[in-house]
Amino acid sequence: MTQRENPAAAMAVPEITQDRYSAPRVTPAPVAGVISSKPINGRSFPGHYQSVLLNISTGELSFHESTEHLEPWNPAWTAINDVPRDTWNRWHPGVPFAPRGPYAAYEPVPELLAWTIDSGVKELPYLDAAAATALLEELTPTAQALLDGLFQAGGELDWSADSARAGRNIHRLVSRHRKAAAPEVDADLVDYAEILRHFPHVFRPQLLGYGRARLAGACEAITRYLGSGEHWNPEIKKVFGVPSSDGTYIHLAVMGVRSWYRTVILDGDPRPTRELEDWDAEHSVLASSPITSNSTDAELTAWADRETDRAGQQGVRLLGALEAAETHRAKLRDTDWDRLAVVGAEVARLERELSEARTTRLELVTRAISWGRADATIGERARMTRQAVYKIRTNGQES
Repeated sequence: MTQRENPAAAMAVPEITQDRYSAPRVTPAPVAGVISSKPINGRSFPGHYQSVLLNISTGELSFHESTEHLEPWNPAWTAINDVPRDTWNRWHPGVPFAPRGPYAAYEPVPELLAWTIDSGVKELPYLDAAAATALLEELTPTAQALLDGLFQAGGELDWSADSARAGRNIHRLVSRHRKAAAPEVDADLVDYAEILRHFPHVFRPQLLGYGRARLAGACEAITRYLGSGEHWNPEIKKVFGVPSSDGTYIHLAVMGVRSWYRTVILDGDPRPTRELEDWDAEHSVLASSPITSNSTDAELTAWADRETDRAGQQGVRLLGALEAAETHRAKLRDTDWDRLAVVGAEVARLERELSEARTTRLELVTRAISWGRADATIGERARMTRQAVYKIRTNGQES
């Protein structure tokens, strides 16, 4: 990966090359036979129970049939949510590909993707083994395009516009209409890098110090608001996106945000990466650090830089050190804040007891004065000065 600053940009947006996934070759799995589409007694019509599965790691493209309509329903299952997870996963393995909606763009690419075949209708009867085999062969080039288009950054996979477009075409090819779409139909799919080239002001440099978890959340937020139908960033939707049929909305799905930032963070560094949380579990660097609840932001930054350098000397690229330092300081502040409540309550109790004791002592000193005892003698017994007793004698109260 190469990186340089863009002097023409309003903000210093790094120009990078996002690596694509070194994908395995897609291989259709043989289809030996199909199961019956007739339900057993007491079960409802099976519906669309045939699907296509794509394993992201192995490239296996397979045909799956759910046996849900062939298995007795447990009377204890009053709703779908009552079905045990392992049973449901056996019936419906994989994560359904979402052709629309922003969540597909910011969620991690699942290990196993699934598309429901729109079979069981007049236009597309349930597939037999030969038809299923032919369908897998037909889908292979599109499935390969999906894998080849994924972004890869530091071992993580992320969606690109190319991959999402291929996923949509698989969705179309397993529908009853059986027809893929031209690229312009999916013009709402846009890579974040492309948006940055036109609108550098959406770059958020503070994300470059985030750890993996916080970065994922921040990139999800970027995906949401850049593609939102609300009146945010209207200038972007004048260049990118597809108008809705009634012209009141711009469809825009922003892809590859997380991998873009991770690519900048990694900066082509070949060293293995470690999250500070994992590093701390082994080396207890936070507990032994000088960080306190009163540490300044500058002190946290200095500590994070030192710890990153120390890890680098051991051949490790440490990520999220500053974020972890800020989290540690926040926990210490929470601890001090809770302790303040405990100490405050204890002080209030002691002050209340002291007030009661002072009142009792005043009464006893006043009595001793009435007995004719000397001020010095009373003060010695009451742990007071002679002058304090004299003020009680003359004023009737402690000063």
